[in-house]
Amino acid sequence: MSSIAIDTIVLEIKERGYSVVENVIPDAALPEIRREVTAAQQRRDAKTTAELEQIRARGHRVGAAGVGLLKQVINETQCFAPYVADPRLVGVAEAFFGDFVRVSCTDCVITHPGSDRGPWHADWPYNPTNTAHIKAPYPDVLMHLSTIWMLTEFTADNGGTYVLPGSHMRSRNPVDSHVAGIDPDGEIDGQMQATGPAGSVFFYDSRMWHAVAPNCSDDIRIALIIRYAPWWLNLTPSMRGTPDNERMVAEIGGKSYDAIPICREAFEQLPDEVKPLYRHWVLD
Repeated sequence: MSSIAIDTIVLEIKERGYSVVENVIPDAALPEIRREVTAAQQRRDAKTTAELEQIRARGHRVGAAGVGLLKQVINETQCFAPYVADPRLVGVAEAFFGDFVRVSCTDCVITHPGSDRGPWHADWPYNPTNTAHIKAPYPDVLMHLSTIWMLTEFTADNGGTYVLPGSHMRSRNPVDSHVAGIDPDGEIDGQMQATGPAGSVFFYDSRMWHAVAPNCSDDIRIALIIRYAPWWLNLTPSMRGTPDNERMVAEIGGKSYDAIPICREAFEQLPDEVKPLYRHWVLD
């Protein structure tokens, strides 16, 4: 992939907060990937639902009704792994962060028909609902890049994510009580929905305001959430089993975008060019 394509994506993210990268996963590979990640989420659904309920019982708002989640889905299936190191995606991350880029999460999200909408927010480390977060007003520094992988087509009808272009330049999170005139659950002038063909990746600055949109169609909407981080961003608050996660989340009943480590067996199944993006998640 030429540097021109990477430069274009970088420019779009800088100017409006996001870019849609098409044809990351080829059409021929999509049916099997959809099948495997959906099966993995369903196998773990009861455990994940129980964990989310425990978080809500501590007074934290997390997730939306009708949205299935599986954190660190790469432990269950590595079928999509070769595409995580797509030269455009890694190239954009390196353009912002330099060498030694890492993946900070790999989750599966399935939005079912009739699902609820979620609140406006910006992702970790900017989200103040997480115990470990950057305090507002934020410095004008990009510290994290998020991607939404469209395993099915994203449309306005089936719950293409709400986004607010340009909001990555704001210094506060929409769930912050200091943001006057913003209803985290309401409409915002200028909002749009992330749409695109299956196999595309919605690539955005993690500071950009976005929200889960309701699925008004008759079919499920399947996505992966994969984030790219620089080597200097401390990811240990989100890693279960680390001292930082114990101190900032478990011991005080806090909330973080925590995820389980990657098991050695799953890591060894990854392509060689993908392993450097994940080796920090293997704690054994």
